[in-house]
Amino acid sequence: MCIGVDCQGEGCIYHGDIGLRGLLNLAILSIILWKPAYGSEIHRELRERFGVNAPRPLIYTLLRRMEGKGLIVSTWDVEGGGPARRVYRITGDGVEYLRGALERLRRVVPIIESIVSFLEEGLGGA
Repeated sequence: MCIGVDCQGEGCIYHGDIGLRGLLNLAILSIILWKPAYGSEIHRELRERFGVNAPRPLIYTLLRRMEGKGLIVSTWDVEGGGPARRVYRITGDGVEYLRGALERLRRVVPIIESIVSFLEEGLGGA
C-alpha cells in the first residue's frame, strides 16, 4: 500500500483518506512502544509489519509533531562508526495515548466492518 500525494495505481491511499494519518501515528507509536527505534527502522517496520509505504519525510514530520506533543522523546545516538542518528522512545503520555487509542479502535472496528459489508453488498461483492 502506497501512501502519498504522487503515488499511482492499485493500493494507493492519499493522506486525507479515511483518517489515515491518525492511523499512521498509531502505527509509528506502536513500533516505538516495543523498542526505541531510528527513523529508518520505523520506516522499514511500517512497510514490513503493516504493509504501509509512507514517504520518509512524512514519517519524520509525524515524529517531530508527536515529540512536540510529548508522546515521544528523541536523543542522538553517537555510538558506532557512522553518523549520529536520532533514537525515538515513547513517553508515559505516549503509552496513555495508545491505551486510549486502543479503546477507540476497538469501538470503531465493528462500524468499519459493517460499512465494508454494506458497501460490498451494494456494489455486488466488488
